[in-house]
Amino acid sequence: MKSFGRLLEFGYSIFSFFVNKEKKKKNYSALVSILPEEVMLEIVSRLPVKYVMQLRCVNKFFNTLVFDPYFIQMHLNKSTQRNSQQLALICFRKDISHDDDDPKDWTSDLKTFSIQCSLQNKFNTIIHCSDPYYLKGKEDPHIVRWFVGSCNGLLLMKFTCPRCDHYLYFWNPAMRKQSKKIAIFFNIYTNPNYNISFGYDNSTQTYKVVAFYLEMKPGCNPKSVVKVFSLGDNNSWRDIQCLPVLPLIYLGTDSNKNDGVHFNGTINWFALQDGVDIKTTILRFQQCLILSLDLSTETYTKLSLPQRFDKVSGYIPKLVVLMDCLCFCHDFEKTHFVIWQMKDFGVQDSWIQLFKISHDHFYTWINLLPLYLSENGDTLVLANVKGKEAFIYNRRDNKVEKIGIATHRKWSQSKGYVESLVSTH
Repeated sequence: MKSFGRLLEFGYSIFSFFVNKEKKKKNYSALVSILPEEVMLEIVSRLPVKYVMQLRCVNKFFNTLVFDPYFIQMHLNKSTQRNSQQLALICFRKDISHDDDDPKDWTSDLKTFSIQCSLQNKFNTIIHCSDPYYLKGKEDPHIVRWFVGSCNGLLLMKFTCPRCDHYLYFWNPAMRKQSKKIAIFFNIYTNPNYNISFGYDNSTQTYKVVAFYLEMKPGCNPKSVVKVFSLGDNNSWRDIQCLPVLPLIYLGTDSNKNDGVHFNGTINWFALQDGVDIKTTILRFQQCLILSLDLSTETYTKLSLPQRFDKVSGYIPKLVVLMDCLCFCHDFEKTHFVIWQMKDFGVQDSWIQLFKISHDHFYTWINLLPLYLSENGDTLVLANVKGKEAFIYNRRDNKVEKIGIATHRKWSQSKGYVESLVSTH
C-alpha cells in the first residue's frame, strides 16, 4: 500500500512536471530519456482522469494515448481497484444569492464519494463540495434528469420534459464528454409501463441499452415491445425477442420501478410467472422468478427464487449486486427486511440468506434499498427509496445509524461509479 502511494505521488509529480507550459517540451524529452515508455504508461494509468485529460496538451503522444484502447482498459482496471467503493449521485444546489424557491436558481451536478471514508466519519455526516470540473450547469427547470445506469465510468442519463421530447444520452463526467441525444422509441407518457436498463456485453465489448414497454389494452393480455441500442452501432434501436414473462412493474402503492440490474453481462428483472395478473397485490413464491437477459446472445433465462421465500408484502422485491453477487431483497410481513445472495449465478441451490433486519431499527416501516456491503459482510448501507436518507446497519452489534446529509440528494438514485476514459461515442 505504501509503494502504491509513492507511485501515485510520483505520478502527480510527473503531471506537474509536464503541465508547466514554458518547459513542457524540454521536460518531456528529459523524462523520456530517463523512463521507459512502459513505466510511463504504468504511472499515468494511475492518475485521475481529470489530470490524464490535461496531459493531452503536452504533445501528440499523450493526446493519442487517451484514445488508445489498450491504455483505456489499463486505466479502467487501475481505477476500478482504486475506486471500487464509490457512489455517484445527482445533487442539486441553490444559488444562495436568491432567497426564493425559483427552480431556475437550482444547479445540478455530480457528486462522488467514498463509502469507506463515509463509514469512518464518526458523525456519519457527508458534506461534499462539488468540484466545478463536474458541474453540468443550469438546466431547463421543466426537465427532469435521472440516472438509468452506470457501467465502467459511463452513466446513462434520461431526460424527460412534458413539453418536449424525452431522450437518453451517455455521459462520462470524468472526461466531461457526453453523446448525442438518443431518442426513446416510444412515448413514456402514453406508455407508462416501461423500463430502461444499461449494461455491458463482455463478448463484443459493447455497451447496450435495453428498453421495453408493455402494451396494456383492455380485455387483452399485456404485450411487451423490446429493443436494444448498442453504443457505436449506427446509433439506432433494433428489435429483439419479446419478454417470455413480464417483469413486475406495479405492486400496490409502491411507485418505485422494478429496474433491471446489470450483472456480469446480463440484465435481470424481478418477474411474474406466465399467467399471473401483472397488477396483483399479493404474490406468492410460486408466482415469481428472476428473468435474466444475456447481453451477448440476447436470449432470456428464468432463474428461481430462494425456496424459503414465502410471499411479497407491501413493496416490490428488489435485485441488487452486493459483494459481486446478485442479491434478492424483500420485505417480510412488514416486520423484517430480508436479503438473499446467489453465490453461484444461475444455480438455484446457491441461494443463502445474508440478512434479516428488523424494522424496529427504523423509525417506521420503510421501503429499503441496499447500496453497499463491506467485504467482510458486516457493514451494510441502505437507502430509503421514498426519502432523502440512508442508514448504516452493523451486523456485529445489530445496530442502525442514520447517515446525515448536507445537500439535496436522493440516495435511492445513486449508482456505483468509477472514473474512466471510456468513450461516449
